[in-house]
Amino acid sequence: MGWDDPRTEAIFFDFDGVLVDSVAIKRQAFEDVIAPYANGQIDKCMAYFMTQGGVSRLLKFQHVWSDVLGRPNDEQASHQLASEFAERVFERTCRAPFIPGAAEFLQHYSAHLPIYVISGTPQEELLAIVDRRGMSHFFRGVFGSPASKIEIGRQIIKREGLSPERVCFVGDATTDRDAARALGLRFIGLHGPHLSPYLDGSEEMLDDLTNLREILVHPSADR
Repeated sequence: MGWDDPRTEAIFFDFDGVLVDSVAIKRQAFEDVIAPYANGQIDKCMAYFMTQGGVSRLLKFQHVWSDVLGRPNDEQASHQLASEFAERVFERTCRAPFIPGAAEFLQHYSAHLPIYVISGTPQEELLAIVDRRGMSHFFRGVFGSPASKIEIGRQIIKREGLSPERVCFVGDATTDRDAARALGLRFIGLHGPHLSPYLDGSEEMLDDLTNLREILVHPSADR
């Protein structure tokens, strides 16, 4: 099955919560890792976490450690927390189910349409997860932190000579939406805890990827 929509020449996908159902895995891991240090402020820690979908985990732990918990800046502590987090999520993310429609979309269109992953997960870990899941062949490139999503997207667009107005960013967090807007890309959001509470009414939204091709070809809100 080929790709027959000339208005879309490439797609950027976030990974967690967009291609793979792993958002709850990462939320629980963050809570488990930070709880021993929270001193009764776990709700504040998790409220911050929920507003920062798609942000590097190291930056999340650095902010929570110093700005939420009021502890002295400690780079070693932040790296240790991020390492503990990675140990908790890696295997479970490798085994997590696809978001409905994701596997089918990739199988049908990846050979005909340049598809990239742009995630806040550390790149080395992200590449290992994608490889372990047998997904590498679907993507023209897989990119994670420490580079920001805007930086990564800008590099891809320049290197590949893409027209921003013909590139779609599919994500489930405000960081994805904001990156798409900064780069002049079309944004399609998936409902979830890192985006749905923060919608401004202008977003094209889906519950999953079952109808992604349909909304790409025939745009309308809230399918």
